[in-house]
Amino acid sequence: MPENTMTNLTISTTVAQEVTSPALEARAGQITATSLQVAEHFQKRHTNVIRAIRNLEVPDEFNRLNFEPVAYVDEKGERRPMYHITRDGFALLAMGFTGKEAMRWKLAYITTFNAMEAKLRALFVTPLLSQNEFRNGIKLQTKMQLMELSRSTMTALVQESCPHAKQNLYFQLRSINDTLGIPTASSKRLLGEDAPDLNLWEGRAT
Repeated sequence: MPENTMTNLTISTTVAQEVTSPALEARAGQITATSLQVAEHFQKRHTNVIRAIRNLEVPDEFNRLNFEPVAYVDEKGERRPMYHITRDGFALLAMGFTGKEAMRWKLAYITTFNAMEAKLRALFVTPLLSQNEFRNGIKLQTKMQLMELSRSTMTALVQESCPHAKQNLYFQLRSINDTLGIPTASSKRLLGEDAPDLNLWEGRAT
């Protein structure tokens, strides 16, 4: 799974019997939980959750896409292993968790995964459904990454003071947005009145 992280989205809901939903995270177009959260909520030692993940008999590709190994710093200041877990990964891992309390937490996670995925669709997918490039182009996860890259490039462009660097950022932004099939503001609007004439860029008007 990619390392770059999108702006975190958290949704707080309450499910049956006072179990509060976990604070999941949006990472590169995927909603994820952490192995630390799973250990805490299902009342298990984190080392046992790590072991359970590593002992899952799943194809390497499934493991790579749904269990991202990372590290965190514990209370002693030492680096420890941890996993970011997707919805599919959680569903497989949690199959072995039994009991009434475990069932309540399973429902809490499913509810939160559903809510956050709906929010992601509302934020990034629904506004672009009319774009053929978005419907028929690259994979959804890659599109989510491009949307995040577009936003970060725009932020860098606005903050940049060097005219040459601003122009390079404008070209990058336009390339990203063209890939997504979304419009880019004119060069004069983003680069100022002294911006060079970019009307001939790929034969298109700004």
